[in-house]
Amino acid sequence: MKRGLALAAAALLVATALGGAAWRRDRMRSMLLASYADALPADGSLHAYAMSLARPAYAEHCASCHGAALQGNTRRGVPDLRYGTWIYDFGRVSDIERTVLYGIRSGNAKSRNTTDMPALGITHKLTGNQIADVAAYVFSLSHKGGDAAAVARGAAIYQGKGECFDCHGADASGNIDWGVPPLAGGARLYGDTVADITTSIHDGRHGRCPAWIGVLDPATIRALAVMLHDTASGKPQA
Repeated sequence: MKRGLALAAAALLVATALGGAAWRRDRMRSMLLASYADALPADGSLHAYAMSLARPAYAEHCASCHGAALQGNTRRGVPDLRYGTWIYDFGRVSDIERTVLYGIRSGNAKSRNTTDMPALGITHKLTGNQIADVAAYVFSLSHKGGDAAAVARGAAIYQGKGECFDCHGADASGNIDWGVPPLAGGARLYGDTVADITTSIHDGRHGRCPAWIGVLDPATIRALAVMLHDTASGKPQA
């Protein structure tokens, strides 16, 4: 009889502990979603909770493309997430959360899908020689040296026949509203050699990120946005 009572008491304690843990977990999830997304990095307890959700989720769902160290892959046009070079918006938690939720050219009606890099060679808008000159110009925006005559011709094509300025800007600074990357310095999604740039101009680019809404729960998606914001901001990771 006493043994049975002891077992029942132990079972009750375990059930109470499990119930308490579940209640705390549900409460933290609710608070994470109810809070202003961009304020989460400064909230110690919610930030820690977000990181506990984000790390395993990133390893399971994101690392296969972006890399275990978030280093990206220039061969596939997968961005490096470590340095805060954002193509869309400003890199706030809310900005990153939107991208994770709806993706880029994902097919979701809310995905980021304003513009593509056109294939200026395949469509014969530019000749091979003209593409080579534009590539020399774009390369010169981040590197010293090169063929000055080719760079000058490329700059004229950039501002004229190529109509590159229309998206990338006359100063090559890009446009975060359209998801157009800057060309003057910074990391390049598809590599930074003249050959890489030439391929981008000739073939065009159409990078894609899947929409995670409906695949991951909302709290995990927000937690991933907090983690990526931290990483890009240089915040030390526990």
